[in-house]
Amino acid sequence: YFTNARGTATLNGDDFRASGSFIFQALNTFCQLSNQTIANRLIQFYSSQYVTVSVTPLQVFQSQTQAFVSQFISLMTNDFLLSISTIRKTTQSNSLLSGQFTNYYLVRQSSNYVNSVFVLYNNCSCASSATCAYKFPIYDSKNSKVIFTVPGIYTGCYIIEALLQSNLQCFYNKTCINQVQSYFTKYLSMNLTTLDSSLLIGFSMNSTIQELVDELMVEEWNSSTIYDGYYNECQPSKCSYSYQTKNDAIYIITTLTGLVGGLITVLKLTVPRLIKMMRRKKEIIKPQIGKTTFRIKVDV
Repeated sequence: YFTNARGTATLNGDDFRASGSFIFQALNTFCQLSNQTIANRLIQFYSSQYVTVSVTPLQVFQSQTQAFVSQFISLMTNDFLLSISTIRKTTQSNSLLSGQFTNYYLVRQSSNYVNSVFVLYNNCSCASSATCAYKFPIYDSKNSKVIFTVPGIYTGCYIIEALLQSNLQCFYNKTCINQVQSYFTKYLSMNLTTLDSSLLIGFSMNSTIQELVDELMVEEWNSSTIYDGYYNECQPSKCSYSYQTKNDAIYIITTLTGLVGGLITVLKLTVPRLIKMMRRKKEIIKPQIGKTTFRIKVDV
């Protein structure tokens, strides 16, 4: 659409009509990478087995499966972001030349020498930062003055870096879309449907592409656990259960009566015997009174 609608007019390199298509190509690539990553990880996740020695109670089963799903999403997202971060840092640290010459352009100074010159975006140099960017302009073809800037869409040193700073707010507004289309030389009718803000759950119209990518471009995860399927697959040979009840007044009175009756019976059996034993012990320990005889012998 961009190529056919802009006509043959000579446009600045950073004009939205000239290079805006690369933003949407990069966005489409992120969508495909996200879908492919999720599909591959789901294959691995579905191949895993849940093994237990005995049947897991329903509440424990639900909490465990929810923990498995949360861990699955977290690990998958971290791996996805790590790979993107590695590519971005490698590109930035080596100052790789953009294919669209958005960060450097080449100047031929002699037949044997070509010099690279960095590009500035709002006084931000691509030689010092890869995230330099400003809103995508549309220029007047007559005097190269900016006549419109596309809301939420940025251009910068690298297409990826500019895209991650962008948002899709313009595409929730039919007026904004029509205004952008009006600046194309050959206005081509295109059946565009505005994005529906009422469908947003975790994101907003101003959410940046970086925020979307950080969530794997998934707004909401829907997971379900089927306990009946797990129970039928487990096929337990026996089942036991326990329940808690609150004792009523009759049960309490009956229990206390039984305890008192049992205590009386025990006392009847033990107290008489203890008394007899104590009496016998007293009779044995009575003091004995004896007589003492003295003999005196006198020798003459």
